[in-house]
Amino acid sequence: MRRHDNFQLKELNTFGISACCDQFIEFENESDLLTLYHEGTFRNPWMVVGCGANLLFCGDYKGVVLHAVSKEVCVVEDSAESLLVRVDAGMILDDFIAFSVSNGWGGVENLSAIPCSVGAAPVQNVGAYGVEAKNVVERVHLFNTNDGSVCSLSAAECAFGYRESLFKSHPEYVVLRVDFRLTKYPFHRLRLDYGNLRAALDANFDETSENALSGVREAVCRVRDSKLPSPSKIGSAGSFFKNPVVERSVVERLLESYPNMPYYEVGDQCKIPAGWMIDQAGWKGFREGCVGVYEKQALVLVNYGGATGAEVWHLALRIADSVKEKFGVEISPEVIRVGAY
Repeated sequence: MRRHDNFQLKELNTFGISACCDQFIEFENESDLLTLYHEGTFRNPWMVVGCGANLLFCGDYKGVVLHAVSKEVCVVEDSAESLLVRVDAGMILDDFIAFSVSNGWGGVENLSAIPCSVGAAPVQNVGAYGVEAKNVVERVHLFNTNDGSVCSLSAAECAFGYRESLFKSHPEYVVLRVDFRLTKYPFHRLRLDYGNLRAALDANFDETSENALSGVREAVCRVRDSKLPSPSKIGSAGSFFKNPVVERSVVERLLESYPNMPYYEVGDQCKIPAGWMIDQAGWKGFREGCVGVYEKQALVLVNYGGATGAEVWHLALRIADSVKEKFGVEISPEVIRVGAY
């Protein structure tokens, strides 16, 4: 376990916002966390930061930031059709996906190139191209900072929803490891019909092939690269807003004015792409000083260099207000604001 005082977090948030925390602690396992528990660390403000890909710092963090560094992967169950893979929270999700695809393990390929740690995946219930963490997560292993105990929750107990989970309302839990249920060839069930994924596949793609997983991963990475800026060049948190889920009557009303509006059925409700509404409201490519809306994807707010979190948040509020005025639909941030605004 390593500790750093007055630690700069600019390299640990993909927006590239300058912010400091009082103390930064890199931990390996539950033993380290138990030590911190007995020291009274969790009686003061604290938070866990992985890649910082879903955070917007609007000021310094007056507390302790924990960062998981263990990155082990092990197979704990193996059958003819599937396997259960246990992954430490500190591993980068995309590194795990690349490892899985290279081994012929299916189920996570659609989540390729999402910038987050394995520990953050169930917390946010990350998703892309018709797949969410809840589709592949079987169990989450946790440290309870309230009493210093270790426990695990099944996927059903995690209360997964759209970019939601039980962990958002129970911040006492620190994710230690995640169990993923993955499939073996030829039992993969590829999901190719969400968005433009199928169109992005190579012309010679064969979904019955042993190489189908790598073909899907490559296509997902190409599409994301074409729409999203690299955090190493332009600061962003990827999709800033959630896609709103509305009643079918709202969609029917909007289709009268916007007959080409895209939407997806979600049970008895419908999901409207927030990026489409932001684009229609005239924000795509907007820039004001150091902040703006990415020119290739209206769902992405960017820091062109030197922006503060408050400036990004103020822009987000203006965008949400204009979408509400134009469509009568509220959009809410997927990004978590940290610090005063």
